Amino acid sequence: MAMKLLCIWIVGHVVSALVIAAPTSEDVLNQDTPYMKEILRQAKAAEIESFMDQKSDPCKDFYSFSCGNYKRINSALTMRVMSTGVFETLTNGFNRKIVKMLNTPNDTYDTPEDIQVKHFYESCLRIKELNSTYSEKLKGLIAEFGTMPLLEGSSWQEDDFDWLNTTARMAHRYGITSIIGVGVATDFANNQKNIIYIGQQEFPLKTRSMYMDNETAIYRQNYQSNVELILKRYLGVEVELARKAAKEMIDFEVDLAHGLVDNNEHLDLRDLVELLTVAELRERYAPTMDTDQLIFVSMGEKISDKIYEFNKRYQQNLVEVIERTPKSTVANYLFIRLIWEFIKKPSGLEEKPTEACVDFTKTYFAKNLDNMIYRRYKNEKSSREIDNMWHQLKSAFKETLLSSPALDWIEPSTRSLAIAKLEAMTLQVNNYAKENFTKDFADLNLQSTDCVENLRQVQMMQAKQMRQLFHQPAKPLEAGELMSYTPINVLVENTIKVPVSLLQPFYIWSDVYPNAIMFGTLAYLIGHELIHGFDDSGRKFDEKGNSKDWWDEKSSSNFLKRRECFTKQYGRYVYDGIQLKESTVQSENIADNGGMRLAYTAYRQWYENQLTLPNGAQEMTKETLPNMRYTAKQLFFISFAQSWCNDVDPKVKAFQVSTDKHMPGKFRVIGTLSNFEEFSKEFNCHAGTAMNPIDKCILY
Repeated sequence: MAMKLLCIWIVGHVVSALVIAAPTSEDVLNQDTPYMKEILRQAKAAEIESFMDQKSDPCKDFYSFSCGNYKRINSALTMRVMSTGVFETLTNGFNRKIVKMLNTPNDTYDTPEDIQVKHFYESCLRIKELNSTYSEKLKGLIAEFGTMPLLEGSSWQEDDFDWLNTTARMAHRYGITSIIGVGVATDFANNQKNIIYIGQQEFPLKTRSMYMDNETAIYRQNYQSNVELILKRYLGVEVELARKAAKEMIDFEVDLAHGLVDNNEHLDLRDLVELLTVAELRERYAPTMDTDQLIFVSMGEKISDKIYEFNKRYQQNLVEVIERTPKSTVANYLFIRLIWEFIKKPSGLEEKPTEACVDFTKTYFAKNLDNMIYRRYKNEKSSREIDNMWHQLKSAFKETLLSSPALDWIEPSTRSLAIAKLEAMTLQVNNYAKENFTKDFADLNLQSTDCVENLRQVQMMQAKQMRQLFHQPAKPLEAGELMSYTPINVLVENTIKVPVSLLQPFYIWSDVYPNAIMFGTLAYLIGHELIHGFDDSGRKFDEKGNSKDWWDEKSSSNFLKRRECFTKQYGRYVYDGIQLKESTVQSENIADNGGMRLAYTAYRQWYENQLTLPNGAQEMTKETLPNMRYTAKQLFFISFAQSWCNDVDPKVKAFQVSTDKHMPGKFRVIGTLSNFEEFSKEFNCHAGTAMNPIDKCILY
């Protein structure tokens, strides 16, 4: 199984998933003078107010009140991007630093590994130089594993083709998982060791609904057109034959996708995996699928240990699909999946080559780039701020677990275990300062001239490193770009990881901004991840990060009853004419609600403590912004809401609903705040108004 897919199940969940008025670069700002501090505060006030529609009634629709003008200023269509929002803004700022760094001549900061990453980036910029040899390089890759029916025509020998062996050899050499794959990752039941998982490929359209629903048919059609274009442009297949073959391959992939898990099913990792011997697995799927051979060839060795089978439903469906699908279709599909990895030219390469090649480099070297930026822009002050905020959030949640009547639904024995898990939970800035990059790059010799060869080397390196994990102790999870984009809770480590990009000042935090803004944004984002440790999935991992059911029966039953309230609440929302599905999967909504409450509790405690200090009342005047008529606590809620100001290209809204476990930003604001009594008090929303309904959903 593709390890990227497995990561989705063992990191818990993340703050944001779907992929912009940036402040002035901090490189040219000096905060030390009172004049500059005031300028920065006024600039932040102007930005906040520019996004708001203050004519809207905050008690009717707080998203419109806080974000009503955001779309006009940051239109996804106008900017020609899929979406705009805070995370996109942070990423754009971070990417500007990366571009500057990658285009800077080698300096004292650069390690030999950094220079190789720069070479990879340069080879992307020079990809057009390969035009004359590109097709031959791709055909050479195919020839490593056999022959492709589309290229061989009537001379292709069906009897010589073994789909399982071909799949396994591709996986062993390049780590490319087609149809079904074998991977190594942390054992979720014992995170001190690694174990082999076997299961489904990573599907290009991601989710079952993208392959099944009528509303998403346009995406399948576009995907099929892309495959057809590849066949014609890069492999020289005649037009009609390319069209016919592309349809056959996508129909085959849709057939395979019937075995995927439906996102609306409430299944966690324990529901989806089964520990088996290799012999037991072989017996289950023989003779159609010789899993013993798949594992042996993929890993390059005989395996005697037990392994995990992931999502048995997929393998059962796969056996049926393989038996009724022509071998030529399967072969064509495998070879397209192979070269797909080598023709993933960066999107937007023609219009914006620099930005496109930064994104391309991040796909393979996200952790290197994070570390390179961290070493150049190291900000100890922001790290201390995050650490301090983390301790305040933990303290506030511990106090809630100990004494809040609102958590009386949890039995004392389970509360004690929850506190133990909370106290063991750690937070790390994901800077890779202790990573041994020299060892990682031992087999690489990346040059600036040949992007395909660079990709070949990187794929071989990653495949080799994955296999080596089987004989090594478990190491911290790597999730590539995901961990560079958003905070995540790694359930198997009981650790929250914060990306380096979030350390950039002036976007969501600064020494000169009111703490209300920092708590409404940064503290909320971290609080969201903390609560993931106690949501649907997180509550099934203990303080050591091992899968364990530590909840008593009564508390667990109470949890499920309260979760049902969220299921009904969020299932009522309509997004741009699309009725959102009522789903039992409520982890993100639980984390939004609990994380915001926790951040507000921590902020209120900080606020009240400040008032007890000498000159505290006078100092608290800094908790508002110049020329804004909102109180500090109102500013907290406005800042929280503006975390989710966004705009999405209309063409991708159906895709967003089908693939994203998160609610659209509007409902993350409305749903969360309408459940919070303190919000209604601060904005004087009377009981029964839209933002202060009589019935509220509360867990943490």
